[in-house]
Amino acid sequence: MDSQWLLLVLISSTASFVRAYPCTYSWNGINYDASPLANSNSDYHFQVQNTDFWLNMCRPTVTQVCGSSSAACQQWDPNSVRGHASLGNATTAVFKPASVPGENGQGFNIQFTGGDVPPGQTAARTMEIVFSCDSGAGVGAPTYVQEWPYLHFIFQWRSAYACGTPAPSPCAGNATCSACTNSGCVWCMDSNSCVTGPVSSVACGNFIGLPANCEVSSCQKQSTCSECAATPSCAWCTSKAGGSCVDVPVNSTECLNGVTLPKYCGNLDKQSMVQPNRDAKPMKEATGSRQSDLENEQKRTFSRRNAPKQGQMFIAFTTCHEPSCEPA
Repeated sequence: MDSQWLLLVLISSTASFVRAYPCTYSWNGINYDASPLANSNSDYHFQVQNTDFWLNMCRPTVTQVCGSSSAACQQWDPNSVRGHASLGNATTAVFKPASVPGENGQGFNIQFTGGDVPPGQTAARTMEIVFSCDSGAGVGAPTYVQEWPYLHFIFQWRSAYACGTPAPSPCAGNATCSACTNSGCVWCMDSNSCVTGPVSSVACGNFIGLPANCEVSSCQKQSTCSECAATPSCAWCTSKAGGSCVDVPVNSTECLNGVTLPKYCGNLDKQSMVQPNRDAKPMKEATGSRQSDLENEQKRTFSRRNAPKQGQMFIAFTTCHEPSCEPA
């Protein structure tokens, strides 16, 4: 048959709407809803050469030339009781990824089986509608493409309703850090929102990926160097972009340089990022006697350090807030 369709008309009817199959589909993060294409009063009707086709969406055809459950009907001889055939049962609809996607790679296919079996044959007719996204097409209309292979009829439908919308993130609905991380998502502390992981792909400067880390410490609540350094057991980490307040002791891989005394914050409260002092000793996790040894070593470091030159930032590194911890 010629692939060019010659005529499109709507065949009117007073038949009530009967939904035969779901008209929504999700694929690759995109949701599709073809239900606006359903018509309870008329079918999409077109002619190719001397053959008529009737087709509807989400329901059987209104025109019941081929029965009450036909998804599409083909008629080549209106004067013969055998001059028509159903191309598929409406209840057998199966959505699949688009074979001919449109704009933004969007679209979908719907396949139908269970059509009429030609006399003397054993195989039933089947049908496939190829939907391609075309935002300017409105509802659009189906067109006949070909019968290939034998008894498999293919139609194409360019429509704005073949253009999907991004599926909402399953993480976005989690309003708390605990609910977020327990759902396998990542809690972004910068925006107080739940985002989709993995952690390596999260565009968030400060985030929490484990439920156990959701309890915000007093350090994490501080937003400036002075507030942070004045808070017991906290240090303003200057080796992170923009600076951040972290708990002490802290692993050296997390923070290389920090300030624990407000008097050394200087312009850190105003600057978005400060170049770390390469002479400062990194903080390391320590407990018990090792913690005391570390603090004593830091005190000795301060006593040996020369006074900063004009314009140079002095990075204080200590884990206590007593006057005895200040550098000589």
